Amino acid sequence: MACLTCSLTSHAATWVKLKDNAHSKLLLDKQSIVTQATLKKVWVKVEYKTPQKNPDSVDKVYNLSKALWHFDCTQQTSATTQVFQYLNQELVYSASVDMKGAEFIEPLPESDLEVAMHYICKSNSVASTPKSTVQSATATKPAAPIPTAEAALTSQEEKQDNIAKPAPATNNNTPETTAPKPVVPTTAAPTKVNKTTSANDWDYQGKKGPDQWGTLNKQYASCTSGVNQSPVQFENTIHAALKPIRSIHKFAAKDVQSMPHGLRVHFKQGNMMVLDKSAFQLKYLDFRAPSEHQLNGQPYPLELQLYHEDSKQHVAIMSILFKAGELNAELNELLAQLPQKAGEIIPLKTRLTPNKLMPTNPQYYRYSGSLTTPPCHEGVRWIVMKSALQASTEQIIRLSTAMGGPNNRPIQALNGRSVLE
Repeated sequence: MACLTCSLTSHAATWVKLKDNAHSKLLLDKQSIVTQATLKKVWVKVEYKTPQKNPDSVDKVYNLSKALWHFDCTQQTSATTQVFQYLNQELVYSASVDMKGAEFIEPLPESDLEVAMHYICKSNSVASTPKSTVQSATATKPAAPIPTAEAALTSQEEKQDNIAKPAPATNNNTPETTAPKPVVPTTAAPTKVNKTTSANDWDYQGKKGPDQWGTLNKQYASCTSGVNQSPVQFENTIHAALKPIRSIHKFAAKDVQSMPHGLRVHFKQGNMMVLDKSAFQLKYLDFRAPSEHQLNGQPYPLELQLYHEDSKQHVAIMSILFKAGELNAELNELLAQLPQKAGEIIPLKTRLTPNKLMPTNPQYYRYSGSLTTPPCHEGVRWIVMKSALQASTEQIIRLSTAMGGPNNRPIQALNGRSVLE
């Protein structure tokens, strides 16, 4: 990696400040801009006001990130091929990927990548040599505080096996894969969002209960005829040395809404996780009480389901189980702001971020399933965290009461599906 770091200083850099806020400062080396065919590349650096945690090695922090970014101005996409992270000028982490393996994705709105892309792509007069003159971005909107290295690398890390990574000193959370990974069965097409179904068509009990869902509406046929349905219980699993999920879940919730069959928390844009080379954006969080998924036949009193979509509206859901125990501070903040009327939406006054509702243990189960409510579409990528969090019995009762009673679908047959861990 030494030769790569040399490329950072192989010319007289001219750093242009594109953004400066309370969180970080984004700078771009104007002299490093190079045009190659339809692509433009440039060196950037982000100076953070407070140290950031490295998502690969939790024991490492950095306050300066330098990266080589590539932009396709026609497609409005970007990719990262080199990253260097420093703590007080000392290199603590580096990673690189071959350009042939780089995946170009659309930058998140108002992210550092988008700010830089607007600067690079706004002028048609950028030449293909490092001495090109680029107009200054005078009207660039300040970017949201997304850690550049995390946002840029996330879309690539699961795809690439040849990223250069230093061996972490104390973190052993990332297991090495020594054999080919078993393939998660996906006999159904990936789920896409259906906007036409109504929660008034079905219920959790009585004549509109789960055993009748498939007969209530032709759009709900999968609830009865589907063979890859959710939830399931995890008993006989396959050890696949799954890598920790690459994710950013630090952007706050917007509001909480009273739904016909529960509570839903909507989130601001920016939270995401990467599965199967695709970036899935967090849309909302649903509560289930008691839990829908079971570990070794054991149900839990509460389950949180974080609903994500990719750019093609494919669905991935991360599930966190809760057991009765100590008071949960984050849930307490939410309980103080619950809506009191059906359909009511309450803007949240306190900062609630999804990462505060996730276990620190990155281990999880994975399987291919379905939505657990009508229309029960299949092809959903399920990530169920192994470690349960705690909430007090009173908190669990209050949430269940606010949701109008039990809202969990019964366990569905695996029908030969594999559950990986």
